[in-house]
Amino acid sequence: MDVQQFVKELNNDFFNGRLSAAFTEQLLQLPMDRPDVFAMMRRMFSFMNQADFPALDASVMMGEVLGALLARILPGAWEGRVPPITVPGRHKVIDEYIQNRIGNTAGSKSMLDIGCGFPPYTTLDSSKLLSDWKIIAADPSLPVYLVYDEQENYATLDAEKNVIYFQPSIPSVENWNELLSDTKATKDRFKKLLDQLLAQPHTSPNGYPRLEIDPIKTYETDKLTFLRGGIGQVEMEPVDCIRCFNVLYYFDDAFFQNALQWFSTKTKEGGLVLIGGNWAASSECYYHVYQKEDGHLIEKEFAFSIDTLCPFGVVTWYANHDGDMQTSQLMHLLGIIRKDKFFMDEFYALNDELRANYRLCPRDDDGYYGNVDPSISPLELWQLVEKIINELNEAGFNHKAAEVLNQAGLKARINEVGHIAIDNTLNNCK
Repeated sequence: MDVQQFVKELNNDFFNGRLSAAFTEQLLQLPMDRPDVFAMMRRMFSFMNQADFPALDASVMMGEVLGALLARILPGAWEGRVPPITVPGRHKVIDEYIQNRIGNTAGSKSMLDIGCGFPPYTTLDSSKLLSDWKIIAADPSLPVYLVYDEQENYATLDAEKNVIYFQPSIPSVENWNELLSDTKATKDRFKKLLDQLLAQPHTSPNGYPRLEIDPIKTYETDKLTFLRGGIGQVEMEPVDCIRCFNVLYYFDDAFFQNALQWFSTKTKEGGLVLIGGNWAASSECYYHVYQKEDGHLIEKEFAFSIDTLCPFGVVTWYANHDGDMQTSQLMHLLGIIRKDKFFMDEFYALNDELRANYRLCPRDDDGYYGNVDPSISPLELWQLVEKIINELNEAGFNHKAAEVLNQAGLKARINEVGHIAIDNTLNNCK
């Protein structure tokens, strides 16, 4: 099957052929030789369908991310490894949640940030807010070498000088495309640059290109420790909180349950475990919260941000296995909310106004969400997305969504950071 036929089938099977031509045109960039990408696309579109996500809300920006970027960030593009993608500020709201829940209780506190990524931006963010906590961060992809090129793009390499991962300095679609248009050439370029910097270290006026050896050590303090390893591999004493974000959606539900069992052994009595996904500025945020009681992790709540109803990115549907437990639960809840026409009419009125005001994928004359104003930088984009989320919450749409769920027979509330939270205390993991 060629790409054009595949995209046509996606459109017909999940949107009754109603996707915009501008959106489907972006999908024509999908690589024909990647069955993992084709499977991921069908899975994501299936999740959209489950949540009653309409064709009109599929923005050109979203199509560009799916068509041009998705194939390049899946494990299949990295020899099966989970890519340690990270951006500053990603867990800002989650850190605030942790601070509100247990940060003010008596005694010193500790946290494990498992799957911290590299550079460990989000762990460093946490260490600033939770300044008196002892934080352990772990990731199996922590590098031996870190190389920056002249444009401040970076690559991480292992002890044998194999490239583990690379990322543009500003992770926009355009910058990703520049690095990923020829992956082998990019890897070879970074390897050559490593050899040059090892042979003749030098410092340019602006600090680039640059080499750092065992770079994770430069971030360590008496309160912050880094370990090379993943779930089930890290030796440590139990902590007050475990944060595992943007990791388990790469694995199946059996792995998720095994991870919970291991987390239970590494959590103090009364401690919290947060597992979920999100993107820049804590957008598209969803997570389960567990608490250890009588030696077992008890599921307390499932929470999500209001923007998952109408996201700018694709994390809302990003799952590498069919029937993913967390994504399925999110789709079920979003579907309930979207079926409430009165709520959605009110929501769209403000959401569309904000998108138009900030020039972020406003609707076109046919009612479809478009693209971001090209004059807006990637950094400014996510700052504006954060503003939209905050303004939706300030207008009470998180509370209104929770009320829709309550009317459907669920026990919903707004949690400590403004997210819609479903009480799941009847679910028990033993």
